[in-house]
Amino acid sequence: MKTSKLVVIAVITCAAGFIGFETAAVAEPMTNAENIAAGKSIAFNRTQGNCLACHVLPGGKMAGDVGPDLSVLPLKAIFKTKEKLVDFLYDPEKVIPHINMPQFGKNKVLTHHQMELVADYLWSLKG
Repeated sequence: MKTSKLVVIAVITCAAGFIGFETAAVAEPMTNAENIAAGKSIAFNRTQGNCLACHVLPGGKMAGDVGPDLSVLPLKAIFKTKEKLVDFLYDPEKVIPHINMPQFGKNKVLTHHQMELVADYLWSLKG
């Protein structure tokens, strides 16, 4: 059974508010274009981040529809800082219990640096 993308976005937004993330975006320094490109490469790589298995991303081919559309999800409003986004990528269940998302850091799928690069890329999206 497929869950509506809007419902998934609403659940993540509500969960983020419940656990204390502020909803206002905070200005941060610009991220290096090389870091963004490297993060996109990891996110699109089917043997690394594999974000496209579940999420829609700009320019992605054969994207999944299990997770929310990351091209429109307001990540900056939800996570407030890239560091909180990296923490989420490390262990999503610590932030949103029972979420159906890989624990990229906890399960050693990605290094901390790779998660930072993916966060740089996701942070650069207009969502």
